[in-house]
Amino acid sequence: MSIRARITLYGLAIVLAVLTCFSATIWALVVVGLPGGQDKRLAARADEAVHAVDAATADSFVASRPLAPVRPATDDDMFVVVLDGTGAVLSTTGGIRPVIPAALLAQATSHGTAAGTVGIDGVPVRVCVKPWHRPDLRRDGFVVAAQPVRQQHSDLAGVTAVLIVAALVTVAAAAVAIWLVVRRALRPLRELTATADEVGRSPEGNRRLPPAPRQDDVGRLTASFNGMLDRLEEANRRTVAAHQRTAAALAAQQRFAADASHELRTPLTTIRNNAGFLRAHPDAAEADRAAALADLEAESVRMSRLVDDLLTLARGDGGAPLSPSTVDIGALVHEVCRTAGAQHPDRRLHCSGPPCVLRADADALTRLLWILLDNAVRHTGADGQIWVAVSPTGPGTAMLQVSDDGEGIPPHELSRIFERFHQAEPARRHGGAGLGLSIAAWIAHAHRGSISAANNDRGGAIFTVRLSSIS
Repeated sequence: MSIRARITLYGLAIVLAVLTCFSATIWALVVVGLPGGQDKRLAARADEAVHAVDAATADSFVASRPLAPVRPATDDDMFVVVLDGTGAVLSTTGGIRPVIPAALLAQATSHGTAAGTVGIDGVPVRVCVKPWHRPDLRRDGFVVAAQPVRQQHSDLAGVTAVLIVAALVTVAAAAVAIWLVVRRALRPLRELTATADEVGRSPEGNRRLPPAPRQDDVGRLTASFNGMLDRLEEANRRTVAAHQRTAAALAAQQRFAADASHELRTPLTTIRNNAGFLRAHPDAAEADRAAALADLEAESVRMSRLVDDLLTLARGDGGAPLSPSTVDIGALVHEVCRTAGAQHPDRRLHCSGPPCVLRADADALTRLLWILLDNAVRHTGADGQIWVAVSPTGPGTAMLQVSDDGEGIPPHELSRIFERFHQAEPARRHGGAGLGLSIAAWIAHAHRGSISAANNDRGGAIFTVRLSSIS
């Protein structure tokens, strides 16, 4: 049996159970309420009859019979019997010989009304008895409103028929509605199956189910299936991206090795040439020997600095951990500025900033600051000015700025000056390997921060470093 048929049967079973409970409740209420309803109608008719007797003339109190009386044996209509004080019939609209028990008449006399079931013309009849009084005529008696009990059974049969017909119509309509609704509700399952087959056959796997209009079980299944496809596609994208990053990293390492080889070749060539000159000319002039030795020393220092920078970047690429400690950035900046001022007396350094405590690597931050100060010194002339400022920007964060009034950075070079071995046109005139700013950027990023460069209003450059505490 299909799931559609099973759901339809389950739904019909629930509908039948609900209809049964509802119909039984209605039927019980009708059974309980029918006698009370009939008694209310009889009491109202008796009241009307009492009012009619109260308004009748003396000539009306003569025993009479209607021309077409209600016959309780065959009719369900209500009829009225007027009795005198002795219980004799004065007037009746139904029944051949209606006889009302004396007990009911006595109850009506003492309580003002009485109700019960009596036999009239051989059938049970429900009656309501009320007394009447005519002091002006010195007469009294009773008014009886009566109706066969058979009317209750007729009303109950009508209600039962209505309930049965309504139940049959409801079950039929529910069967059709459930069948159609289940077919519509299960449409996403059929689409899910078809899409799953297509995804299995498609190498891209970029098909998706249309979003469900409602967040029911089918809607959640649709969302889960789409989410699974999204995760598979994302995993595939990550795999492709990982391959691309690996390829890019290999290409970057190849470029890095090529650039490093190129940068090392120049000092090595100079050292080899000067060493060959000294070996080939042991009797060379003292000035030439001194120049050759000076070149050897300068190129050795340059090569040592280059190798040290390369090792620093290699450790950074390899994820070398920092050594965090509690560092007062403000005090560190003032100490480095004091030392730099002593080494470069022809520059005017302006250092400012309050104490600013972070969890940071003091050696790495010292190197970052020296890189930015050396860069500023190289690009300012004699009597050039350099400003260094540090300021806290929030809990565990700080900002460091180094600016100068030098020649500035060409606008087209701003986006590339932090690349390895890249040197802007002004920097090439001052020498260097183009690794300092790359190391500064690595240190800033290792401290969960950033570094940026721009030109200031004085025409020089300004470097802004944002730092955060590290654990």
